[in-house]
Amino acid sequence: MLETLRIKNYALIDEIEIDFQPGFNVLTGETGAGKSILVGALNLVLGARASGDVLRSGADRAKIDAVFRISAPSPRLLALLEENEIALEDGALLLSRSISAEGRSRGYAGGSLAPISLLAAIGNELVDLHGQHEHQSLLRAGRQMDALDAFGGLEEKAAKVGEAVRKLRAIEAELEALESDDRDRARRIEFLRYELKEIDDAGLAPGEEAELRARLNLLNNAETICATANKVYALLYEQEPASAIDLLDEALKDLEALADVDAGFKALAGQLAGLRTGVDAVAAEARGFTEQVELDPQELEALNQRRALLGGLKRKYGGSVEEILAYRGKAAKELDGYENRDARLEELTAVRAAQRAQADSLAQKLSTERKKAAKALEKRVSTALQDLGMKGARFTTAVEAIALAARGIDRVVFLLAANPGEPPKPMKKVASGGEVSRVMLALKSVFADADAIPTLIFDEIDSGVGGAVARNVAGKLAALAASHQVICITHLPQIAAVAEAHFSVTKRSDNGRTFTGVEAMGATARVEELARLLDGSVSEASLEHARTLLQETG
Repeated sequence: MLETLRIKNYALIDEIEIDFQPGFNVLTGETGAGKSILVGALNLVLGARASGDVLRSGADRAKIDAVFRISAPSPRLLALLEENEIALEDGALLLSRSISAEGRSRGYAGGSLAPISLLAAIGNELVDLHGQHEHQSLLRAGRQMDALDAFGGLEEKAAKVGEAVRKLRAIEAELEALESDDRDRARRIEFLRYELKEIDDAGLAPGEEAELRARLNLLNNAETICATANKVYALLYEQEPASAIDLLDEALKDLEALADVDAGFKALAGQLAGLRTGVDAVAAEARGFTEQVELDPQELEALNQRRALLGGLKRKYGGSVEEILAYRGKAAKELDGYENRDARLEELTAVRAAQRAQADSLAQKLSTERKKAAKALEKRVSTALQDLGMKGARFTTAVEAIALAARGIDRVVFLLAANPGEPPKPMKKVASGGEVSRVMLALKSVFADADAIPTLIFDEIDSGVGGAVARNVAGKLAALAASHQVICITHLPQIAAVAEAHFSVTKRSDNGRTFTGVEAMGATARVEELARLLDGSVSEASLEHARTLLQETG
């Protein structure tokens, strides 16, 4: 719902802030006070076109902020917010628009700069503005089909049709790719075969790079390794006048002699014997290194060539041997697909026919259900239009056959003949703002349970309405407000009296300047405003009439 609307330096408004309430809100005031200015400002936040002409005289920038409380966002709204990384703050979304005197405009969503088209897309999911405004969802063809499907409980069937068509399109895309230019296919096959041969000829093995690096490291440091290993061996076995082994043997002999004297030395002699064995093993391994690491120029050259080969393959196919082999697997699969093209074409052609038959069948059944729902919708909306004073008006739902698409084989268009004898026309071509508002009220009252747009704004809905019709309009608005937030600009006391929140729009002059203001009305002020709406003045008779009206509607 629309929680707060702040407007600064817009038209006759210096600065105002309105806190709307859930349920039914009305705005009343003298003609020309600026009621529709408020709706125009909100429409800018919702992505309408702007120019510098909207600025208050003398101001360099106008700013409009709208805070929406989001309780149950529609799937479309959720997708828009996620796609554009817009986060709610404590369940609220702030939309803003600023316009400079030069006509330059900026939009913001959730505190971040946003294109005006995004404001419009988000606004389409939050507000329906009914009157002479752009944000009327049911004037858009796609939404008319959505509304009919929701009314008829056909959304699940429509989703199944969409899924069947998506599968069909995927099959068709694969077929189209397989049927592409044979010369391109032949070139691709030849190229894939070349790549596979190049990779296979290399005889790659997982993990060989690490082994190659280790062996090259040994050979490149062969002289140092051999010299150091020989030195270690000499120290342990060949050092003159005494090597490490000679010294250990002499010490071991002395400990064994002491062990004959005192058994306590026996354990110590055993430890030294173990160390002597370890030194012997180290000496043998050091000597073995000198035999392993003998520099072989031919082996070194072969290893360097292997490294160069791997480097060239990595530049083409992946950053490691494992990635090269993974690429080979994908290339082999693609080549197999090309080489088995004819069999795959035959298989896909059969699959396409079956999938097409399924999609057609589902779409035909959906179309039949839509036509049934359209008849029921026409009857209910036409009845509602009579209640709203549009005698002789005819509402028609045209369900026309088109080619199979994601939403079936239908195009749904809402048509209206506002007066007897007129041919039905698409609703967006209905000229009168008051008529559009009443048609929208009729539709919204029928769609109340299925309509996901939380805030409905009606401007000019009371044009040409009075008496019993005014009460019917008020009743339908009040009923609609049980499931939506309704904001209505009205001159009719019958409508104003049923509202849960009443705002007065006034215009005043101060030091030669004109200001529009808005004030939430308390009980006494509300009675006086209703009295003014009843007969144009505040008298004891009109006040009594206003109190009676409030009691009747309360």
